[in-house]
Amino acid sequence: MVRVKPAPQTGPVQSALVGAILGIDAAGHCLALATVFFAGGLAAGLGLATAIFLFSTALITLVLFRFGGFRIALGITQDTTVAILAPAVALIAAAASGPPEAQVATAIAAIGASALLSGLAFWLVGRLGLGRLLRMFPYPVAAGFLASSGVLLVMAALSILTGAQGYGAIAASLATPEGLWGVLPAIAMALALIGALRIWQGSTPVLVIILLFLAGFYAALSWLGLSRAEATALGLLPHLGEGGGLGPGLWMIRLVDWPLLLTIVPTFAAVILLNLIGVLLNTSGVELATRQDADENRELRVTGLGNIVIGAMGGITSYLQGGASIIAARLGVHGGGLVFGHVAVLLVACVFAEWIVAAVPTFVAAGLLMFIGFAMIEDWLIAARHRLVTVDWLIVAGIVAVTIGFGILPAVGVGLGLAVLGFTFGYMRLPVIRQSGDARTHRSTLDRNAAENVYLAENGGAIRVLQLQGALFFGSVEQLIDTLRHSPDAHQSPRAVILDFSAVNTFDSSACAALEKLGNLMQAQNIATHLTGLSPALLAVFTRWGLPIAETAEDVTPGGFRLWPSLDAALEACETALLTKLDTPGETPGETPDFAGLLRQMGRDHPRLSDLMDQMTVLDLNPGDTLIAADDSQADIYFLASGRLAVLLPQRGGPAIRVRSMGPGAVVGELASLLDTPRNANVICETTARVYQLSADTIARLEREDRDLAALLWRLLARSVALKVTQTNALLTRR
Repeated sequence: MVRVKPAPQTGPVQSALVGAILGIDAAGHCLALATVFFAGGLAAGLGLATAIFLFSTALITLVLFRFGGFRIALGITQDTTVAILAPAVALIAAAASGPPEAQVATAIAAIGASALLSGLAFWLVGRLGLGRLLRMFPYPVAAGFLASSGVLLVMAALSILTGAQGYGAIAASLATPEGLWGVLPAIAMALALIGALRIWQGSTPVLVIILLFLAGFYAALSWLGLSRAEATALGLLPHLGEGGGLGPGLWMIRLVDWPLLLTIVPTFAAVILLNLIGVLLNTSGVELATRQDADENRELRVTGLGNIVIGAMGGITSYLQGGASIIAARLGVHGGGLVFGHVAVLLVACVFAEWIVAAVPTFVAAGLLMFIGFAMIEDWLIAARHRLVTVDWLIVAGIVAVTIGFGILPAVGVGLGLAVLGFTFGYMRLPVIRQSGDARTHRSTLDRNAAENVYLAENGGAIRVLQLQGALFFGSVEQLIDTLRHSPDAHQSPRAVILDFSAVNTFDSSACAALEKLGNLMQAQNIATHLTGLSPALLAVFTRWGLPIAETAEDVTPGGFRLWPSLDAALEACETALLTKLDTPGETPGETPDFAGLLRQMGRDHPRLSDLMDQMTVLDLNPGDTLIAADDSQADIYFLASGRLAVLLPQRGGPAIRVRSMGPGAVVGELASLLDTPRNANVICETTARVYQLSADTIARLEREDRDLAALLWRLLARSVALKVTQTNALLTRR
């Protein structure tokens, strides 16, 4: 799509002239579409249908200009669904009971019903705010529908020229000299239009070529000495019936065979779908080319209301015309003048529609249809080969092939199926696992002693941590199961798996079945499965399915899941369970060593550790006691011997946030002492605890009197800070 840089705005008169030229082009377009519907036995309604289509184009242009969001917006009766709708209209018109006029009335009613239903769909989608959702319709499927419409328009033009229906009959007619000579002028005109637009841009070349072919036709009639009546008898001009064309009146409502409209409801459904795609594609194209930000839901509502009125009059679905609107924006025209000239030409043509229809040769209308069809095939099938990847282009070609072989309605079904498959496989290719790791890199916020940290660093691979994301359904959960089947560490079998659902937004029943399978697999390998981050909605899906979820270890059933309020809580529990295997020399496995043992671990059995311990004061704390208060300037350092402490970050106007817990062996308050800054958090006792305090005065005395013991202290503090930095980095990586 070429982006348009608006030119300096022209005056109203020049803009009206541009609108008039584009209006003549639109009038030819309306005539060509009417010819598709009202050929053969329906020819008496050709002039009336052309007038209705012209008025529909004028009306939708006025509606879009007055209520739409684009500065320049021209509407037009659309050709996207003509090739689908025309055969169905012809079928029910032929079956209509009553006088011959009933066939025309029923055909107009069917066309109007398709526009009215499309208008209701436009308005409803816009009212519900679903326009952006429809923009997500797979591009290859939309391109396949549009390319198929182009193929059917070409076939409709050939049917008009040969009088044959179906591929076989048309091919047989073209195999005769008479049939071939009958279509050559239309093909020549379509190719001339395509060639001219490759050299010159805009509507002027189209009008010039159409006028040249018209002039050539009447010059040939004069040279051959044929009158218009003789040309009509030969099929060179349209035959509007013995009494001429039909005019508007109440007979149009009275003679409609309304029950027949119900027989083409599937066709209406396909028409609505393609029109929704078409209106959003045109809106997106004009939006991109003119660099405007359009509200697609507003455009849908406005277009929908316009088409409800158009449908009530028997008109065909009409909406924004991409090409003409972009051309007008490039010329920098005045919006009011453009619309005035455009609508004026259309209304004048509407008044003289029957005369225009009778004067335009059949091959000109058919040539315009071929030109539109060839352009759609080139844009959406041939040129798309260079824009799309091979798989996407094959989808386009496949939809076209189904259309040719079986018709557009089966192609719509195939297209929707391909859209669903594309969505499914696309989601299956997206990684369901946002981040994968184990307890060696994903640690809880609980500070542990040196021996425990070393043990977790060596054996943390036994705790798998998988953070999930996006939508979970059968394909993505199978991806999760495959990941768990292949442990990244072949030498360390997992004992626990933590699944974090915090970033999961969609979950369906098929995923529940896959998760049930996952629970059974984990249970067969004696692996505990823990779930965290489940939203109430996801938990409700779990519960409705009947998956075994427990909030306590005692309630976990075989193949069941343990639920935790947070990932940190699950990590802490799994770490604690793994640490029961820790065997510290001289101590009972799983029990907390005494403070002397902890200090030896921290100081690597330094000979003066006992001297440092003699400088400390023992403090016994109860749950809820405050060890350190935020903004306190005291610089004492504390060593936790037993129990647990919590670090709480105060918040203005709200409760404090728990950022870390500390177990035996943790060092507290060293940063404030090292940096000589006030405390930035509260440290509260969570359980009965014993703390060894080293006062700021004692530290200052050691620095003056015992430099070796002071150096040992700073070494311990440096090790403590390094461990905290490592754990913080792991937390940041996890988030």
